[in-house]
Amino acid sequence: MNRLSTPSLLPVWPLLRLSAAVLLGSVQLLAIATATPQSSLPQEELRGVLSRQPLKPPLRNADVLLRYSPDGRTLMVQNPSGVYLFSREPLALRAHLAAEEVYPARFSLDSQEISVIGHGLTLNREKLPGGPPLEQRELPSHDGCLDAELAPGAEFFACLTPELNLVIYRLSSNELIFSVSSDQMNSPNRIVYIPLDADIAFPGPFGFLLANNWDSMANKGKTFITMNFSPDGKLLLVRNEWEAFTVDLTTRRKTSLAGWLHKRLHASFALQNDERVLIASGEKEASPVIVSLKTGGIIGNPPFQADIVRLATNPRYALLSDVGSPGVRVFDLEQNRQLDPPNNLSIDIFGNEMAVLDERGSFFVYHVGEKLPFLAADLPLDSLPVLRAAAVTPTLDRIAFSVDGNSAAFQVATGECTYTGPRFSAADFSDQASAYLLLPRDRINPPRVLQVALASGKTTPAWSGGKDHLRSGGPVLLEYALEAPVRHRFRVIQQEDIPYRLRALDPATGKELWKREFFENSPVPFADPQGDRLVLGWNATSPHAASAAKRIPSVWEIFKHAKISKLDSYFEILDARSGKSVGGVLIQVGSGPASYDAAFSAGDALFLLKDGKRVAVYSLQNGRLEARLVGGIPTANAQNNLFAMEEGPGRLFIYDLATAAKLEQEFFPESIAYTHFSVDGNRLLVLTRHQVAYVLDLRSVRTARSFGPPPL
Repeated sequence: MNRLSTPSLLPVWPLLRLSAAVLLGSVQLLAIATATPQSSLPQEELRGVLSRQPLKPPLRNADVLLRYSPDGRTLMVQNPSGVYLFSREPLALRAHLAAEEVYPARFSLDSQEISVIGHGLTLNREKLPGGPPLEQRELPSHDGCLDAELAPGAEFFACLTPELNLVIYRLSSNELIFSVSSDQMNSPNRIVYIPLDADIAFPGPFGFLLANNWDSMANKGKTFITMNFSPDGKLLLVRNEWEAFTVDLTTRRKTSLAGWLHKRLHASFALQNDERVLIASGEKEASPVIVSLKTGGIIGNPPFQADIVRLATNPRYALLSDVGSPGVRVFDLEQNRQLDPPNNLSIDIFGNEMAVLDERGSFFVYHVGEKLPFLAADLPLDSLPVLRAAAVTPTLDRIAFSVDGNSAAFQVATGECTYTGPRFSAADFSDQASAYLLLPRDRINPPRVLQVALASGKTTPAWSGGKDHLRSGGPVLLEYALEAPVRHRFRVIQQEDIPYRLRALDPATGKELWKREFFENSPVPFADPQGDRLVLGWNATSPHAASAAKRIPSVWEIFKHAKISKLDSYFEILDARSGKSVGGVLIQVGSGPASYDAAFSAGDALFLLKDGKRVAVYSLQNGRLEARLVGGIPTANAQNNLFAMEEGPGRLFIYDLATAAKLEQEFFPESIAYTHFSVDGNRLLVLTRHQVAYVLDLRSVRTARSFGPPPL
């Protein structure tokens, strides 16, 4: 699985995006013959269903790793939902390790076990091919890891600590066998930028906070440095911004690589063994090379281009991929030629066998060089992971959404797929004929927007440019750009004291719609990809918060008579298209605006989310708390004065937006991935985790059953 970092803004360290998912606590092995328990899911009970269509073919996550065991008798498919284990003879699914937020799993060298380590640093070992569990325990890195890698064979575990020390443990004994620190990275007066953007299709904060350390980024599963183990797990190659070195795990000795290799620090490395490394960069002026680790000399020039390279289980074959393009290509390092594999999401080769997983979830085994497979099986459709981006037309006739690695658009009425492409980070249906998709920056390209013709699925470039940090703001793209560097000499006093410029851009043209600059006591911005408002979260003691409150006379009356503390927040609501203030709420609970997971507004309501599940609804008219709820992030519509939220798997509740009174409940047979109101609020689109799209009629929702006053 590829763990790609965002481009660096700092002179000393790459910046990364926060994960939206909950850290892994354990890994659960499910025998395939056993169905998932349904007791936690409700029986379907829906009213006003206008349409119900499975999306076809469903979008499968392209962030997938396919791997043979060392003896070739077991095949592993790992994606964001967990690990599937197939026996090779016969080719059949044997077990599923339900494991989200984990590092790439590893087979033991004798092929009898599989090990998985979660981002929360829990180790799970299972007997192959389908259990029983052998071990589950916490790893010794008590402060967590900014980055980590489990070695092939699962004997060693490498961890970059928040203090920027690289430590390596022998897992069988928890013995620390190697540790190294970089003085360049460990300045006592360093200032670091902590990213806030959760990179999801739901409301959330974006931009940065300041800190003196990386502690808050521990156990997020992000890429800070590059670590490559040799196929036998005995040698580790490490690269950061300044150096590249190897660690021999048998002798526990560190060796710096040849000086000229430092020019390739941002390339992709694949260790062939303890003497040779294959390097590819994807840049035309830097051709792939095979380099001797002993002499630093070039000993091969394979003729291919690729952004990323790794070795198949049979190291004769290199697996090539490009940023933004799902699937891999195959290069034969012995015959020095590229093969022609089928279209795929992932490939591995053992001996003369090539296993291929395609975008429809079909699993095939070929003899290398042959066109027809001799074995086939199907991979079950996974539950959708957290959506990275999503958009729906105003009339709910089309939906587009993105997951790691790829994206698709569908007709809601028929479920038919009309477009597939690379992952996008924002989408806008500006009219009924086309959509505009924002493709994020990669190593080669700046952020760029594609125009997609909805009828044909054809794409044309619309515009490119903008800064690294572009976020969907509903009808606009929000560009966050750091201003002049902050010069703090010793410690960060205020986390929010970071100067930045905020611009709203037209998604179709990139034209600037409005701009605001914040040079001190800056607010935390909260975007809403579904709504038409932007929320700025100020520390209420800031004079800028008072200035913002004065823009709304009724709010200023509340603000000026309140006893303000340093933990209070003022949330200013702006119209996303014009940037003008349309409301505000003083919040005198909590611990500042940066402590909230999300803030968004619709109609007369402000929604605040904490701890991923606690939702508070405030009135813009009087600033009062209207309701406290527990569940998923709500979806709101000001036209029909409604909001909806999932409160338990598959349990969708409809509320009045003005009073927070519960109006209706709808029970789906599985968990919900996404919801969206039509522009008039009379219909609601619900996409389930297994990609069934429902459209519900809400025109009579206020004449349905009464559920009493809202909870407080």
